[in-house]
Amino acid sequence: MKSGESILKRLDAPTKAPAWPVGSEGNRPPAKFPVPLPPSPSMKDDEILAPSQELSKQGCILEAVIEASATEIINLMDSLNEWDSKVGDGDCGSTMYRGATAILEDMKKRYPMNDAAGTINEIGATIRRVMGGTSGILYAILCKAAYASLKQSSTVTANKWADALEASIAAVSKYGGASAGYRTMLDALIPASAVLKQRLEAGDDPVTAFIASSEAASAGAESTKQMQAKAGRSSYIAPDLLASIPDPGAMAAAAWYRAAALAVKNKVHGSKS
Repeated sequence: MKSGESILKRLDAPTKAPAWPVGSEGNRPPAKFPVPLPPSPSMKDDEILAPSQELSKQGCILEAVIEASATEIINLMDSLNEWDSKVGDGDCGSTMYRGATAILEDMKKRYPMNDAAGTINEIGATIRRVMGGTSGILYAILCKAAYASLKQSSTVTANKWADALEASIAAVSKYGGASAGYRTMLDALIPASAVLKQRLEAGDDPVTAFIASSEAASAGAESTKQMQAKAGRSSYIAPDLLASIPDPGAMAAAAWYRAAALAVKNKVHGSKS
C-alpha cells in the first residue's frame, strides 16, 4: 500500500497510545528507547548494605564461593565468546564478564554475606543492572527463584541449597521455555541438581555431594556438543555446524558451579584434602 502525505502525517501525529512511537517532525524517532531497569528494592546507588560485623563461617564460605565463581567466568570470557561466535551472537563471554566483574565489585560493599538469601537477591540485582540479553534475564530469574526458596528458612543447610537450585532450574525452564536436551545452561544445571539431591539423600557429606554434582555439571555441558539446539539463536543453525561445539551458556554454568564446589571444599577441608 502506498503512503500519501496525509497518511504519513497521521502516522507521525503525537499520541498517548502505549507502544506507539511518539510522532515528531523531521527525522523519525528512534525505533528503540532505553528503558531504565528499576533498582533493587533493598539498595540505592550510594547505599552500603554490607554489614560491618565479622563474617560468620557460612558468610566466609559464601564469600569464597562468589569470588571463585566470578573469577572463573572472567577467565573464561574469551573461550565463551569463541564458542558463541560459532553458534550465537559471539558475546556470551562479554556478557557474563560484565556480570562477574560487577558482582565482585558489589560483593564487598553491598552484599549481606551472613545472609545467604539476601546475598543471592543482591546478586540478582547486580545482574539485572549490568547484564543484557537472554543470559541476563535468565540469571536474574534464577537468582530470584533461589532467593524465594532460601528465605523460607532461618538456617540454610546443604539440603536447602539443593532445594534452591531445583527451584531455580524450574523457574528458568518455565520462563525460558527450555528443558534437558535443549542445548542450554540447563543441560549443566539439571544433572548437577539431580546428583546433588541423590548424594545428599544417600547420606553423603555435603562437600562430597557438591563436588560430585559439579562433575555432573561439567559432563552435562560437554554433552551439548552432540545436541541439536531447541532454544535460543543456536536453534536456527544447521546441526552439522553445531557438531563438536559446546553450548557456551552450559559451559559457563558448569564453570561457575565447579568453581563454587571447589571453593567450598577448600574452605571446609583445606586445599590439601
